[in-house]
Amino acid sequence: ALPAGRAAWAVPQQLMPTSADYNNLQQLSPETTGTLGAGTISSRSRPSTGVVLLDEVQESGDKNSPTVSAELVLDGGVAATVTWASEFPLSHGMFYDVETRAKTGEGAFLQVARLPDGKSMAEVSDSFFTKAVFATEGRFGAYGAPTDIRVLSSSREGAPRLLELSFAALSPGQTEVPRRALVAALQPEGASDVVMLVGGATTSQWKKAEPALRRMASSLRIARTRPTNIPRKKASDYRFEEQGGLKTKMGDVNEIF
Repeated sequence: ALPAGRAAWAVPQQLMPTSADYNNLQQLSPETTGTLGAGTISSRSRPSTGVVLLDEVQESGDKNSPTVSAELVLDGGVAATVTWASEFPLSHGMFYDVETRAKTGEGAFLQVARLPDGKSMAEVSDSFFTKAVFATEGRFGAYGAPTDIRVLSSSREGAPRLLELSFAALSPGQTEVPRRALVAALQPEGASDVVMLVGGATTSQWKKAEPALRRMASSLRIARTRPTNIPRKKASDYRFEEQGGLKTKMGDVNEIF
């Protein structure tokens, strides 16, 4: 049994949890979520991944290692169905966009980033990806921008484009926790965005987690694309009103994010 006052989701103190270790908004920011209703969230707490979903994320096969499928709205007038063969269960709830996580903490999530005007994925440097993945509003930045970011390897040959990264994420007490990440990136046809699958683990868990993360990265696919007039903005996400956004009768949008 857990000691009184300690939540079942609590991370052992010696592990020095970072924002990547938590499984929901209440764990990450209880002082914020305690004052919010069930249908609202705080933009300062919920990670921003750039993902706009047209429909519910689908999973097939084994629940512990499902094939994940998500239809995303992308810049350039494109809707793309993104799939990968996960080796971790799909995470559910308002805290997530598209993410799978193991009980031991390693996981992977989708992220979307807009390319510079007139540039293709093949033309951008590695810094484009590190800037997107390690933004303070992103999955690793809830307690401050990650530090000591290094590109350990980068491959532009074939698809997807792969980058292996090391960095230090900040814990709530501002202690740096060494981590590793593997980024697989694709540019769907006609889109001016890059879709990334970002897999990560603590440095101490990396050797054990790396084979699964690499298999997942290599399975990333754009299953299909179609033209759309739907813009890539928060109000276009099918979950928008559930997450606290308000749509007026005239179609104007007030976003709380």
